[in-house]
Amino acid sequence: MNKEDVLRLIRAHLYALVGGALGLIVAVLFLTLGFWRTVLIVVLVALGAGIGALADRGRRLWDVVARFFPKDRDDDIRFKF
Repeated sequence: MNKEDVLRLIRAHLYALVGGALGLIVAVLFLTLGFWRTVLIVVLVALGAGIGALADRGRRLWDVVARFFPKDRDDDIRFKF
């Protein structure tokens, strides 16, 4: 098997290889750190990847945060004291 055959095999099964590698990493984290610490790491990595994906699309971080807190809210939603 030469280099071209190996590259063709990798291209044909790229997502399976990436999924297997991620599964191996998560399994090692479970065994070394425990369940909750691994869950925390996975959630934080996913959050960071999501923010990075938004930044790749040209959005600024403040625009993303401001989307969750709109300025023109209805008065019915606000708390009245």
